[in-house]
Amino acid sequence: MSKVIIFDMDGTLINSTQAICETINYMRLGLNLTPLSYSYIIEVINNPAKNYMIEFYGVDKISNNMMKIFEDEYQKNYFLHAKVYDEAMAVMEYCEDKNYAMAVASNAPNSSLEIILKNAKIIDKFKMIIGASNKVPCKPAPNMLNLIMDSLGKRAIFIGDSYKDSMAAKNANIKYINVTWGRDIQILGEINCKNANEVIKNIG
Repeated sequence: MSKVIIFDMDGTLINSTQAICETINYMRLGLNLTPLSYSYIIEVINNPAKNYMIEFYGVDKISNNMMKIFEDEYQKNYFLHAKVYDEAMAVMEYCEDKNYAMAVASNAPNSSLEIILKNAKIIDKFKMIIGASNKVPCKPAPNMLNLIMDSLGKRAIFIGDSYKDSMAAKNANIKYINVTWGRDIQILGEINCKNANEVIKNIG
């Protein structure tokens, strides 16, 4: 059975820091809140102990109308600012050569994922794409990873860049590789890779 390589998107496949941060600060402006620093926004997003809704908007849940505004602005900023990491492209090319099945598991809105990956010209590389929705809880819950494995196979490896990704892999009981080419954050006790060659050695 072929291996299944599952990728996180933001900070792993795509350099999206500016796109994400500008979208969140745009939403805050609409709520008469002051802008937040990029470093603080990225830290909150990747910290499982933080409730990003409260940290960013001061509420537990945003309305459907606010979510629509967020997604529209999010997509616009991705088109303007997001780029695929060269290291991630090299890993994907290796997986293609090995005929490994590839998938994406992201906490980005599910409704936006296909548009973003299509704009980045990498959507055709993935057999399955799952993002956050009312039906699928966000990482660190293992649901996204489990759904992918149920469809594509159990010999899976998850490649991400955050504690949420690490915890999701543990909860799904699969191997995790943490990449540092996006945020330069190492996770104690995990396989930490600074470039594509190191990731490829650990994929095998």
